[in-house]
Amino acid sequence: MGTNLNKLVLKAIEIYNCHRSPEATAKLIGIEKDGFSIEFKGDFCLSCGVADYFEDFIYELEDLNSNFGVEIKEIKQFGLQSHRVRYVIRRNSSDAESDQESLFRDFLQERGISFRDYLASNACTKDIIKFHFRTWLFERKSQKE
Repeated sequence: MGTNLNKLVLKAIEIYNCHRSPEATAKLIGIEKDGFSIEFKGDFCLSCGVADYFEDFIYELEDLNSNFGVEIKEIKQFGLQSHRVRYVIRRNSSDAESDQESLFRDFLQERGISFRDYLASNACTKDIIKFHFRTWLFERKSQKE
């Protein structure tokens, strides 16, 4: 999977940087046996949550290959404008986190928002959308009970 993983990650970085640079720019640090590391640099919107930038990369990657899943294993900060994130390959795509990502895509689709539009929105708009998503999840759960 090494060569394919490398190509997939590099393509996701290219797309990610098209949408987010210079606010956030990703650079591949290395491919490991069970994942990869990326350095993110830029003038992140700190008030809205820097972690959203790292999660957005996962969505770009999964848009390229929906059968491929990763999760954040570790985040190291090197000053206000630099973070290194280690992603690991998810072994079981049917876990709860994957289910929630699928529900999030359903939520967006119901509201007529493409995933690409969501990714291209600013961090504050993403926070609002995520708030409405959590409300939507709560309402769905209440209806089932």
